[in-house]
Amino acid sequence: MPFDALVAPARPKPLLEVLADHGVTPVSLELLEAHKRAQLERFAPSFWYRHQPLLPAALLGSVGCMAATGGLTQRMVGGGSPVSGWLTLAWMCVIGLLIGAGVFRVRAGSHWEERWVPADWLPDLGVPEPIALLARELCRSVPGSALVLGELKQEYVVLDPYLLLDCDGTQVCLGIWDEGGIVVCAN
Repeated sequence: MPFDALVAPARPKPLLEVLADHGVTPVSLELLEAHKRAQLERFAPSFWYRHQPLLPAALLGSVGCMAATGGLTQRMVGGGSPVSGWLTLAWMCVIGLLIGAGVFRVRAGSHWEERWVPADWLPDLGVPEPIALLARELCRSVPGSALVLGELKQEYVVLDPYLLLDCDGTQVCLGIWDEGGIVVCAN
């Protein structure tokens, strides 16, 4: 038909063209990957977390060593005061109670999790305002785009989030931040 071209829907611009139109330079994905690797190394699990079966043995072993040295000291001194023996026993009981109560905690390893989030949720998720404004503007300009929130989690604590804009498999990083503020932001 001769008039089909007049009613055909306009093709949406590719993501990189929209970014260029808005004058936005995204955070490079290489920088994001380097940052993710560095944060995983920074928040690596502690020695005792990696060797959890050794922790009770080491703590109980230290109590045993303390008891043995207290007993040896008592024998070497001979007729000394029984106070040192009672202090050793009291200290062993305190350490035993602390071990039993789980006071000696170890730091777990961290891992990255990504999830899709609506643009309206960004303020509630703690996304800094400059990154959230840019994300909402780009979501309106790029039909079919979605936001991906990446979070470095250690147990239940979010340590270091970032925000990606995804459109048909093409992803660009809009920013990285932590509790101290924005680490890097698309400009």
